[in-house]
Amino acid sequence: MEHEKMVEEVVIGGEPIRLTFDEVPLERIELDEDNPRIRYRLRAHQNGKNLDEMILGMPEVGKLRKDIEQNKGIRERVILQENGNGKLKAVEGNCRVVCIRSLHAKYPSEPLWKKVPARILPKGVDPKQTAILLSDFHIAGKIKWEAHEKAGQVHHMHSKLGMTLEEIAVYLRTSKTVVLRLLHAYALMVDKFLKIDDDKYAKEGEKKWSYFDEFYRSKDLRDELKKNPDFGDDFCRWVGEERLPQPVDVRILPTILRNKDLRIKWEKGTPLVEIRKLIDAAEPETGSEFFKLLAKFKESCTNAAQVKEILRIRSDKVARQRVVDTYEALRDFMRLADVELPK
Repeated sequence: MEHEKMVEEVVIGGEPIRLTFDEVPLERIELDEDNPRIRYRLRAHQNGKNLDEMILGMPEVGKLRKDIEQNKGIRERVILQENGNGKLKAVEGNCRVVCIRSLHAKYPSEPLWKKVPARILPKGVDPKQTAILLSDFHIAGKIKWEAHEKAGQVHHMHSKLGMTLEEIAVYLRTSKTVVLRLLHAYALMVDKFLKIDDDKYAKEGEKKWSYFDEFYRSKDLRDELKKNPDFGDDFCRWVGEERLPQPVDVRILPTILRNKDLRIKWEKGTPLVEIRKLIDAAEPETGSEFFKLLAKFKESCTNAAQVKEILRIRSDKVARQRVVDTYEALRDFMRLADVELPK
């Protein structure tokens, strides 16, 4: 009598889904080319390699293969789905499947590497439910995708599966604003950066994701792109040419754009280190917490909205003394700095 297979039930969108546990022969398993990791690398890194070679070439997969070999198996079952042609698609765990294939090639006679421990989804499961399940594993759950892979999954759920921003935000346990930022940043990276100048920077995309995420965190940069679509091309080239050495350097671009002379110099190729010196000379508060505080204090003193504080200072002795103490401290500081009040 055949041993009864273990079944796990999960609830997705209010509907129970049953996953059957089994050991599946390698020859019955197909990789999922729409998986976020594979989808990106197929676009940017294939260069004539087959899918297994491409995945095995990923540094993290080499380490995974070594771990699986030493452990004598995988620790977490992959998730497969029946696709109607006698095969099962690896909707989760493609890298583990490729590792076992590689180990089977290395040890062809060992039964250990002929089958893959799996949880099997029924054939008729809605693709949206599958996407939600994967997102729960890799975005909201414990097994994290890389940041650009997370954004790729969001793009897939919205563009290919037609899920609304609100739906995605709920399933990813985040806000609609974050989902929208990820969608726009991913589109700029994949549709623009990876393709610009005859795919010149295609191999760099995976390492550059944070630049595009930083771009869409900035309202000034988003507004500039709306006014000037070519600005997206400029930004991609600045990233590709490494004119912005670190993703955090994207945050200085709004300051450059606001200053006509600085913008001209930057667009003509002046290095960022020189631009920073010019900014520091023209706007010392940009790189100094002290001058930021001075600018904020000045703004507060000249802001008509401070009427409440003015009225309090007139009638509150403690508040009045705070102002006097601040004035005396500033006066002493000015003496030390050899700053005289204008006559």
